[in-house]
Amino acid sequence: MKRRVLALLVALGLALAAGASGSLELRLGASYAPAAGFGLEARYAASLLVSERWGGAFLEAALYPSWNLASGELEAGLSRLEVGYTAGDLAFGLGAGPEPLATLHTLAPFELAQPRFDYAPGLWGAWAEAYPDPDTRLRLALRLPGGHPAGIFKAEKRLARNAYRLALVYGLAPAPAAFGAGFSTRAGSVLLYGEAWHLWRESAAWRGGAGASFYLLDGLLELEAAYAGGWRLAAGYNFQPDEDWLAAALVRADLPGEAGFSLSLTRLLEEGDVIFELAARRDAAGVLWLPALSARVYY
Repeated sequence: MKRRVLALLVALGLALAAGASGSLELRLGASYAPAAGFGLEARYAASLLVSERWGGAFLEAALYPSWNLASGELEAGLSRLEVGYTAGDLAFGLGAGPEPLATLHTLAPFELAQPRFDYAPGLWGAWAEAYPDPDTRLRLALRLPGGHPAGIFKAEKRLARNAYRLALVYGLAPAPAAFGAGFSTRAGSVLLYGEAWHLWRESAAWRGGAGASFYLLDGLLELEAAYAGGWRLAAGYNFQPDEDWLAAALVRADLPGEAGFSLSLTRLLEEGDVIFELAARRDAAGVLWLPALSARVYY
């Protein structure tokens, strides 16, 4: 908790000094389950975004702090807080930042940090990148997933309408150790993508999944299936009927047990958004309903 608060204060100071942009949000959420009854939760949330460059040097910060009024819990929401330098085809960075490994958009079979619905969690460490040509990126990083050091190597390559990725993660136990490969390609108007992983020191050693996305009735439909010790299925649809409204739906099932859905309708205003949400989750304990209303302003 002390580390999260310290990171929040440091990032707030940097954000104010650099002139941050972002948002402020008040979220009122409810929950209802037949066994537990009705509950209400209010949460203040914000986003602070900074990107500054001085020649080849740069500073980037992305912070999503939140305060749960019901529990008094404060979360720093640290996604990125990095300084670095670029020189020609090389780049270096130090600090905290996300280290995405997944090719799938919704059902990541292997990640170094548990994804959040509102931001990508950052991991402390350092990284270096090289760009041998405009279509190739090589990345070497040292991160601290779960507080344990792990080395990461990633190679990404684009060839025409195809993209490929290789990733190697290795750290002494209990840090993760895995090797994976991912791809994406276009078949007409359909984007196809997938990935496979082998995890050392895990009982369910093989993980992977595949997905497809395409436009349907003026909206984007995504379909994914993944295996990580059990099968998971997801279908998402995003639709913008006009410039003032945005709608999204997601249905997900973790076989053979848990399943759920979420619906959101966003009213886009000049200075902010109003968001209506409804989600439900079913497991062995029954059905949990989660309606919410949020108001967000940008600065």
